[in-house]
Amino acid sequence: MKQPSAFNRHSDEIETELKSLIMEQSLPLYRMMAYHMGWMDDQGEQVRMNVGERIHSTLCVLTCAALGGEISKAMPAAASLELVHNFSQIHNDIQEGTPERYHRPTVWWVWGPAQGINAGDGMHALARLSLLRQAENGIPAELALRAMATLDTACLHLCEGQYLDLTYQERVDISQAAYFQMVEGKTAALISCATELGALMASANEKSIKAMTLFGQKLGIAFQIRNDILDLWRPQNTDTPPAGVLLNKRKSLPIVYALQTASGAEKRALGDVYFKRVMEPEDIEKVIEVLDRLGAREFSQETADALCQEAIQVIGEAGPSSDGMDELSNVARFLVTRDL
Repeated sequence: MKQPSAFNRHSDEIETELKSLIMEQSLPLYRMMAYHMGWMDDQGEQVRMNVGERIHSTLCVLTCAALGGEISKAMPAAASLELVHNFSQIHNDIQEGTPERYHRPTVWWVWGPAQGINAGDGMHALARLSLLRQAENGIPAELALRAMATLDTACLHLCEGQYLDLTYQERVDISQAAYFQMVEGKTAALISCATELGALMASANEKSIKAMTLFGQKLGIAFQIRNDILDLWRPQNTDTPPAGVLLNKRKSLPIVYALQTASGAEKRALGDVYFKRVMEPEDIEKVIEVLDRLGAREFSQETADALCQEAIQVIGEAGPSSDGMDELSNVARFLVTRDL
């Protein structure tokens, strides 16, 4: 599915809002942040790099617009979401020892883990400060405080999900219920926060806010499942090596499904790999062969598609405009079917 035009409609405004928080600072700490955001190279020269869609900020802005809100009022919240997402990426790269992201060295690989942590923590602080800027757009103080609590709660759930993800790496007894608990924190919490903040910035009623929060939660889980699939089965037109998720022994949905349904030879083959102290790149092919035989990819995509459909049905309960309904539905379908 082609990327919806909604991703480009407000991209310049989102980037301007984000850059106003980072690029005007002179301390080299902010250069590290700008590097991660795709605005500078490691020498401090300005560049323009594709570092993925601004999914969280886009969802926030589109939700606000769909519920009749002013886009400008959603921009500080949209920026805060994007900064939290990117701070979590910087920290995740350190935790997982990832040397490369978006085809170039990660922040910690260039400047070291200690400064990488500083850069991530700084982005988190800027995210909270961005929400405080809402007073400039006429947002009442009590609404700004609620937005802050919503973001902080999502950050806490994100950390809880990451904790579970790291804990699961050395276990093979992870159930699907345990997987969904982890994903609801690690990924869905921030996407749910994006749609909730968008509704809040539109001054929507409580029924609409609740509906959009649920939409984001279901979409967030489906989005992570699609990521799980892409981690294991890369499109043929990409030269990116697959399955870093396997080398870190992370328990994505295809892996959890296979561990639960495998029997006999398949279970032994998976056990031979997962009980190794350190997995090797050649182990990837063995695991994917088992996953293919068990239909793990098909099961995972069907699960993501079902969750996406449930998410789209929930949008209607929020009372969006006709155009807003179509845009959010198209974005949801794209996120659950996209390639890299």
